[in-house]
Amino acid sequence: MWNDAPWEPRQWQREALPQAIASLRSGKRPIISAIMGAGKSVLIAELVFQALQKLHPDYKVVVVAPRQALIRQLASTISFRCGVENVGVYYADEKDLTKPVVITTFVSAPIISRSINVAMLVGDEVHGTEADHFKCCYEQLNPACAIGFTATPYRSNEEETLSLWEEVIYRYSAADALHDGVIVPWQLHHWDGTGTSNTDEVCQRIISKMDGPGVVSALNIEDAESYAKFLNENGIRSSAIHSKMNRKKREQLLKLLENGTLKCLVHVSLLAEGVDMPWLRWICLRRPVGARVRFVQEVGRVLRAHPGKDIAHIIDPHDLFGMHCLSNPERLGEALTREEKEYEEELVKLTSDENREEIRKMPPAKAFAVVDSYVANLLSVMRGANICDPPKKWVEGNWRGGTPTEKQLSTIEKCRWSSRYLPKEVREPFKMLLDRAKEYNRGTVNDLLTILFGLAKASGTARKSKTHYFLPRIRYPKPNFPIQQMLFVMEKN
Repeated sequence: MWNDAPWEPRQWQREALPQAIASLRSGKRPIISAIMGAGKSVLIAELVFQALQKLHPDYKVVVVAPRQALIRQLASTISFRCGVENVGVYYADEKDLTKPVVITTFVSAPIISRSINVAMLVGDEVHGTEADHFKCCYEQLNPACAIGFTATPYRSNEEETLSLWEEVIYRYSAADALHDGVIVPWQLHHWDGTGTSNTDEVCQRIISKMDGPGVVSALNIEDAESYAKFLNENGIRSSAIHSKMNRKKREQLLKLLENGTLKCLVHVSLLAEGVDMPWLRWICLRRPVGARVRFVQEVGRVLRAHPGKDIAHIIDPHDLFGMHCLSNPERLGEALTREEKEYEEELVKLTSDENREEIRKMPPAKAFAVVDSYVANLLSVMRGANICDPPKKWVEGNWRGGTPTEKQLSTIEKCRWSSRYLPKEVREPFKMLLDRAKEYNRGTVNDLLTILFGLAKASGTARKSKTHYFLPRIRYPKPNFPIQQMLFVMEKN
């Protein structure tokens, strides 16, 4: 395997390929879960190449993905490994079913099912395969074997599942990717509570301090154009980007962003799936996102490693990291409800959802004191590493406000022993925070408890050096300035 491949595979790709082949031979429908930027397309290309070596001339390998941009990327990568003479695409005006490998969209797949025999079906971004028309297409394609790839092997609602697929056979998590340098560490930026809570103004002030290219999310096309105008009026070189622009115009704007002519683009669904922008330095989550799949897909785009990029900056005015995280429980093998199916039908439409009217208004930003923000940063990284549990169902209202309960404070004392598993440069400041727990709000104390619970649960995997215990495979965020200074600022306020 990988003989004469035009690229040197990463270690995780070497490990995953034989497991994928073995699972397919056993008759299972497996999923490989790998975070965005890990190189799923390279592994897909090698898997397709291996299948071609024994492919019967009357059968084809079909690769499906949700968006045309992703089809073009996959076609380029697979052609590079398998040869352009072996790869055809079927979507829009390009309809080639003569090649042994056919790459198509979820929407076009039902059409080709009437014309070809399928030896192997490969699905990319398979969290979008729950639509009725794709499931019917799967039955019509009747592939001899099938495998799925995604960064998010679950649905946006924790009760939803991916019923076409049976098991996740390999996982390449955010913690793995951080350890290997495939993605970079991140820092969350919150509103500090000064001035207005208007989200547009809060975001504008933080964006003005960002270096390098970035993107800002919007509710719809009208909102994207309006906010881009607002940013320009405040000295930030910006443009909206959306589906009403032709492909050439969108590509032109991306180049202007990459070369620094523009500082940011305001988008509606640019980062949802299949966009490769590793040079992004920051994103602004201005649009509240309720769907955890969309959240992970968007955030994952800015985390991709790139030369000269040491950290990704994430502006989070609505505390979306308190609602979602980069690691979520997998949900496979069960059927969806009617409402969930309707959601999936919406997801895989070729037309964008950018023009749908939003019944909600932009909510105000959530205030975070400097200690609150640091603890939220620490918790987000530990959740990404699967040390801490993901957030529970979102609770409306200001539950994070108010003073901590006596039960919370007593539990802090009972569980503070688990802080020994933090590295020294983080452990000592963290203990100082625990000493002042009664002075924080209820939400921050809850975050501290979540960290302690996670450390206690993970303590069985911790290793011991001569000086302390520590958990491997994670880069912990450090305070921007000494904890003593944090606490002094808190006292003044």
